[in-house]
Amino acid sequence: MDDSVSKPNDGDVHEKPNTVTDSVTEDNKTGETDKKKKKLSSFDVWKFFTKIGVCEDGKERAKCNGCNQKYIIGGVRYGTSHLKRHIERCTKCRFDDVGQMMVDMQGKLKAKKIDQMVSRELCANLIIRHGLPFKFVEYSELRTWISYLNPEATLVSRNTIKKDILRIFKREKIKLKGELHNITSRICLISDLWTSCTTEGYISLTAHYVDSNWKLRTKILNFCHFPPPHTGFELSKKINACLHDWEIEKRLFSITLDNASSNDVLVKTLKN
Repeated sequence: MDDSVSKPNDGDVHEKPNTVTDSVTEDNKTGETDKKKKKLSSFDVWKFFTKIGVCEDGKERAKCNGCNQKYIIGGVRYGTSHLKRHIERCTKCRFDDVGQMMVDMQGKLKAKKIDQMVSRELCANLIIRHGLPFKFVEYSELRTWISYLNPEATLVSRNTIKKDILRIFKREKIKLKGELHNITSRICLISDLWTSCTTEGYISLTAHYVDSNWKLRTKILNFCHFPPPHTGFELSKKINACLHDWEIEKRLFSITLDNASSNDVLVKTLKN
C-alpha cells in the first residue's frame, strides 16, 4: 500500500508560537523601557548644565558647568540622557561621584553634603522657637541621631550655638530698628517688672504699633536682668536707656504699667 501521507521527522516539527508568553514578554520589556525613561527624566541635569540658547546653526545648546563642553538639546531627538552620561564621566563637575548622591522626595538627585552654616542656623532657630537650653545640642541621644542621619554633619557645642543665637538676635534687631524707623504711626509701650523664685529681678519692654500695611504688630524690645534697687528713678533710667537704644524716645504715644507706687515716679521722670 502506497502511503501518500508523509510523517514529519522529529527535526522538522515546528512548535506553535505561544502568543500569551510573547505578549507578556513584550509587556515586561515595555514596562522596563518605561522605567528607564522615568529614571532618565527624573535626573536633574540642570544642576550641572546651563542653557546658552540657540547657536548659529539654529540648534539650542547647553554648556557643562564643569568643563564647559556644549551639547545640543531640545526637540524630539535630543533629550537629557546624553547630558547624564556626560555628568557621570566628567571630572570637573561639582560632584565627581554620582553614587554619592541621594534621591529626594521629588525623585531628583542631590548631594548628601550639607551646608554647615545653614545647619547651625536652623538649629539655632529651633532653640529660639521652642525655648530650649543651649545644652540641647550636647544631648547624647540627639548627637547619635544626627550622626546616624548624616555622618558628615558637624556637631557644635553649647558655646558655639550661643554665639549663633546672639548673631541672629543682632541681625533681627537691625531689621526691627529699620521697621520702627520707617513707620509713620506712634508706638505704645507696655513694661513690667517682677522677681523670680531666685530673687532675681527682670524687666520687660513690649512695643505695639501699626506697620505700613496697617497691621497691628507686637514686638518684645527688651527682656533683661534688673538688680535692686527697684525704685521709680532706677526704673526710668533703665527704660530711657532702652528707648535710646531703639531710637524711639520721640515716637511714643503711651506707656502702660501696673499699679506699683514706684511707677508714679517712673512716669514723672520720663515726662521730664
